[in-house]
Amino acid sequence: MHIAVCDDNIADRKQMERLLGRASDQNKKDGVEGYYIDLYGNVPALMQYPQMYDVIFLDIVNGPENGLDVARRLRTLGVVCCIVLCSSVWNYETLATSDHTSFYYMSKPILAEDLKDMLLFCETNRVHPEPMIELRGENETIYAHRDEILYAQALRKGLLGVTMTDHRMIRILSDAANFYEQLISFDCFIPITDHTIVNIHHMTKTFLLSVTMDDGASLHVSPSFRSNIKEAVKWKRNDVH
Repeated sequence: MHIAVCDDNIADRKQMERLLGRASDQNKKDGVEGYYIDLYGNVPALMQYPQMYDVIFLDIVNGPENGLDVARRLRTLGVVCCIVLCSSVWNYETLATSDHTSFYYMSKPILAEDLKDMLLFCETNRVHPEPMIELRGENETIYAHRDEILYAQALRKGLLGVTMTDHRMIRILSDAANFYEQLISFDCFIPITDHTIVNIHHMTKTFLLSVTMDDGASLHVSPSFRSNIKEAVKWKRNDVH
């Protein structure tokens, strides 16, 4: 498993590293895969690539967000792995109400046997999520499921506007060609001009030189890309996803 520890207390962070290291070594002795462990002392560092982890141990005491706030933000970004809130100053289990069952809880100091039980639980309940699409913007990076993206259009050179199902437009540092390469493993995305990519699951109408998306947008189709639309219509008709 890939494990992240994000704790702004350096002593607690190092203690978790020791405990996880010993658990990993024991796994290897038992012929089981060891753990890959990354340590973070602040939230921005963790937020660079949170999707890569199977388990995130989290406790943030200082700053504008506590650990529960960060955990909620991770879920908003589409992170589906086990998130374990490790209580020290904050009693996260008491703070969590409506989203209580979204997270797991441990009290500090973390004991080796308790950690072993939690790791076994996380391994048993390990989530293998649908691949996510990275949208790297000017100020932040978010991850989206394929069906959350309606279409992408060039705004200017090197900047692409990605329209989402919740009506947000995410501005990403890319052009249509490079973004399409990133989407190539998702069969639902097709280019309709040199500067526009659409998700065929969200097309509602097709015309000779335009398509209508389910947010009402009418997008131009270049004649040289018309064949893409014909193939997409056949695909949708056959219910291929």
